[in-house]
Order: sequence, then structure tokens, then C-alpha cells
Amino acid sequence: MGVNIYDVAKHARVSSATVSRVLNGNTHVKEATKERVMKTIAALDYTPNALARKLSTGNTGNIGFLIPDIENPFFAQLLRGITNAADRYGYNIFLYGTDDSVVKEHRLFDAVRTERLSGILVIPVDSENEETCQRLFAFEKERVPVVLLDRSLRHGRFDGVFSEDFRGSMEAVECLLQEGHRRIAAIRGPENSRPGSERWQGYLAAFAKWGLQPDMRYVARGDFHKERAYEVMHGIMEQAEPPTAVFSANNMTSLGCLRYFQEKGLRLGTDISMIGFDEIEMLKDVGIALSVVDRDIYRMGWNAIKLLTRRIQKQEAAPEQDAARQEIFLPTTLVLRGSEKWKGESEG
Repeated sequence: MGVNIYDVAKHARVSSATVSRVLNGNTHVKEATKERVMKTIAALDYTPNALARKLSTGNTGNIGFLIPDIENPFFAQLLRGITNAADRYGYNIFLYGTDDSVVKEHRLFDAVRTERLSGILVIPVDSENEETCQRLFAFEKERVPVVLLDRSLRHGRFDGVFSEDFRGSMEAVECLLQEGHRRIAAIRGPENSRPGSERWQGYLAAFAKWGLQPDMRYVARGDFHKERAYEVMHGIMEQAEPPTAVFSANNMTSLGCLRYFQEKGLRLGTDISMIGFDEIEMLKDVGIALSVVDRDIYRMGWNAIKLLTRRIQKQEAAPEQDAARQEIFLPTTLVLRGSEKWKGESEG
């Protein structure tokens, strides 16, 4: 039977963890100890197995990524940034879909705990759920760092990468107000998600800045899915006095609205105005020019891996020291293509 890491540790009179740190180039090992370990490795002719080294440090090189909706193109673009960055830093990505279900999300937490992951990226289903926080805290106690993406958690702070949702939605609604619109419909996102809440608050803030009150007849609760948006558009648009513009809280909601407009023969920028949140690349292919609040989704994914990698490396170097939390907020950009325009007269 060949020499293993425990044989090296025994002959060098150190722990197997110390041998692992030496093999991984950890700078927190004393020079004398490092020299003794290296001499023992040479004397025993020990060749470390890469997988064994990863398992001994707890760094398997595998990262779990939990997303709520695998059909949403936003998450596909996010995944591209994550996988490209993971390749750069030498990690593998394991994808898990929660289907926007807290029950499924928690079940997946139980499942991935057996996978010996190096870290976890999570887009939480419910920002208000305390059990989600406790389960993620448990991962970190087991030295499995957590980084949140897009959605934060109210009852616990973790490293995370988010966008400036409030500012982005406020700028969009202000743009519609500047165009002369006052009857501006809003298809809100779910209240239990940070983006849904922040974008709704941005809508309200735009009206407040202009000294106006939004007409709640034109506001409907959505769920970030196109089916719900299509359904509520019937009630909003088929009133005696329909809105002249719509602010859509996410890309899938925009698709639901556009389906309704197409069926009713309503032309963007002429019969109805609209600004959506998040780019929809497929619309460019079919000649639909939708104005949107855009953000660098690829960069969000890349930054998430950078944060997680830094946390993993810090824990390997000094597991007793808890790294300071870091949150990154990326700016949004209002991209105008004409759908914000309105051919009617200004409502004052």
C-alpha cells in the first residue's frame, strides 16, 4: 500500500491539516515546520493525489449554484458569467433549480450538504424566510462560504452581488413621466424578493419626486413570470380609462405584457408605451424595440465567483478568522429605443 498524507503527518510530527497547508502553499505555516514536512515528503517519496488534497482541505473545487427559474434568460446570462469565471479560478459549477419553491430550496440545501462543496451561490426564493438564513449560516459554520446573487435576505447578512434596482426603476418611471404619461401601470414583482420590493419602491419614488400620486387601479401584483403578467394585463388594460404606459418589473413580466399587446394589435411607442427591467435579447431578433433598464448580468456572475473564491482562500489560510462581509452593487443603465414614447397629448 502506498504512502498517504497521514503517513507524512506521522513522520513529520504534525497534523494532516498542516501537511495539506504545506502542499497548497499556505503562507501561515512556520518555515521550520514547512521544511520538516517537505523533507519527510521527499524521504517517503510521497506523491500527493489531487483529489485527496482537495478532500483534506475541504476544497473539492466544486461550487453549487441554486437558481429559482432555469427558463429565465437572465439566469442563463448570469450562469455564463459564473462558469467563465469558475473556469478561470479552477472551479466546477453544479446547478440546482429551486422552481421558486422554498420547500424545494430547503430540500436541495439538505442534498448539497452531502456533496462536499467548496462554496455555494444562492438566489434565495424568499428574502423574508428565517429558516433559509439559518440553513445558510449552518453552511458557513461548516466552512462552506455562501454568496448571494440578485436577492438578499432580510434576517441575515452574507457576501453578495446585487444591482441598483431602486435607482433603475425610478429612472425608468421618471422617463415615462417626462414623456407626458401620468396613467402608468406597474406589474410588480413578488414582495418577498429584494428586486421586487426595490423596483416597486423606485416606481413610487418617481411619482413622489414629481409631486404626484400613482393611480392604484393600474397596479397589479406579479410573480416575475410571464403567465401572471399576461393574465393581469387584461384587467389593467380593459378598464374604461386604460393606462398609457406600463413599467414591467422584470424580463419575463415584459414578455407577458408584450403577448397581450400583440394579441390586441397595440403598437409600442404609438398605442401603448412601455419600459421593462432587464434586456431581452430575443426581441432584437424579431424587430421589437423595447426600452429597458439594463444591467451587466455577466459581470454580476463573474464578481460572485471572485467573492466566493476570495472567501474560500481566506478560510483555507485562516479558518479561525471570519472574513468581513462584502456586498457589491452594480449600476443599471436606461436604454431607450422608442417604446417609452407616446403619440397622445401630455396629461399635464
